[in-house]
Amino acid sequence: MRHSTKLFILCVSMAGLYTFLFHGVGIGINLLLFEAAVVATWLSLRRVPASRLSILSVGGMLLTAAMVALHGSTMTIVANLISVGFTVGVLLAPGMNALHRAAVASLVHLWAVPMALVRSSPFLRGRTTGGGSWATGLLKASVVPLFLLAFAGMYRMSNPYFDGFMDHVLAIFNRLDTALIGSFLVGLLASGYLLLSTRSAALSRWTAPRSDLLQAWPEVADGQFIRSEIRMATVLLAGLNLLLLAANVLDIRYVWLDFKFNGQYLKQFVHEGTYMLLLSIVLGAAIVLYFFRGDLNFHKGNRMLKLLCYAWLGQNMVLALSVGMRNYWYIHYYALAYKRIGVVFFLLALLISLVLVLVKVKRGRSVHFLMRTSTAAAYCMVLLMSLFNWDGLIAKYNMAQAGRAFVHLDFLATLSDKALPYLVQPHGKLELIATGNARLISGAEGYSWTKYMTPEEFGAIIENRSDRFLHAWPRRSWKEWNWAEARAFQRLGFMGGKGQ
Repeated sequence: MRHSTKLFILCVSMAGLYTFLFHGVGIGINLLLFEAAVVATWLSLRRVPASRLSILSVGGMLLTAAMVALHGSTMTIVANLISVGFTVGVLLAPGMNALHRAAVASLVHLWAVPMALVRSSPFLRGRTTGGGSWATGLLKASVVPLFLLAFAGMYRMSNPYFDGFMDHVLAIFNRLDTALIGSFLVGLLASGYLLLSTRSAALSRWTAPRSDLLQAWPEVADGQFIRSEIRMATVLLAGLNLLLLAANVLDIRYVWLDFKFNGQYLKQFVHEGTYMLLLSIVLGAAIVLYFFRGDLNFHKGNRMLKLLCYAWLGQNMVLALSVGMRNYWYIHYYALAYKRIGVVFFLLALLISLVLVLVKVKRGRSVHFLMRTSTAAAYCMVLLMSLFNWDGLIAKYNMAQAGRAFVHLDFLATLSDKALPYLVQPHGKLELIATGNARLISGAEGYSWTKYMTPEEFGAIIENRSDRFLHAWPRRSWKEWNWAEARAFQRLGFMGGKGQ
């Protein structure tokens, strides 16, 4: 049996497994089971190279699939899709040494999967030797059913017995589960994406290993242009350092050490200020990368410029920490929310990227090195974020901060079912939350029920959601099971049994 035929049979079999696990149900432990089967198939085909990048991507794929079974959150599902994309790209080019190139290879491969499935099929392989033959075959294949439908329509109009017979035939087709067919086709495409290989000369060149070391251009390294660029860069970075020094001193004085909260809303203080500060950090890193893009790295007169560059990157790190302090005060007075958590992880990735830019300048590394290491660091941040049940943590933390921080009931009411055990609170506790909120926000904007949900409304919404969840959970398929919702069901049942 030809290798391509074996792969096609594997794809069809995997599509059947996909249909069994995912048809008509949500995502839960079925994702872990499916991807474990995929990894086992890769190992049997010896498709997984013994490299650090493949271990990171395949391990990240299995880790996030396990987190889906554990938490069942949208964040973990997105992290898993990212992991799958990286893994497929790495397996397409085992010699690759960068995740950002793996992502590009994976996207190109996704586009080529339908044709790869056709080529691997033993029924269509011989008819797809070229673009023209494929187009001709497709045209011929479409003409046949059109003729059949046309003649069947004429026979139905001319023969009442044939018309009745066709009604019975069509009734059989109407009873078919078209969604089941759709699930199988999606599974077939997913299996082809995961198991088949597509390569091109351009893609092979793109995924070829690149050097982390920057190469000098000796013929222009001592030219007048380089010297003038060093002078311009020195003046620019000296001025930028002075400006940023003033901004950092003011931030340390008024944001770090002497921040005053008088019941004001901090959304503008954090969000708009954060976006501008992050933009300035990205632009600052871009300035450094522009000047240290080539020969300037090797010029003997670049010492002062490098020192200014290190100072500039260090001050940008302080600026990033100032963003973190703004976010800290926001969390301190307004508790947790998705964006506030996201800012923490984004700042961690940003600080790592700034350190990597510094390493690039200090050691003469290439842009490829920066892209490779920054992408790996960002991916590790995504994996770290997938480890936690954020809805449960947010609900538990925010409810515990009642009286000390503003507890936004409107936001908490939108959290997933996993958070319900922490959201079910006695009416007296909800009244204390409302009283604390009014005390914390007593400025010009004020606190009123026209802007925020009342404790009665919140209690009714959570009670209604809990009842629906307790009723629906036992009827769900085992395929979409996840531990966080199973635990929430047990805790809600226990609380109901205690009469709470």
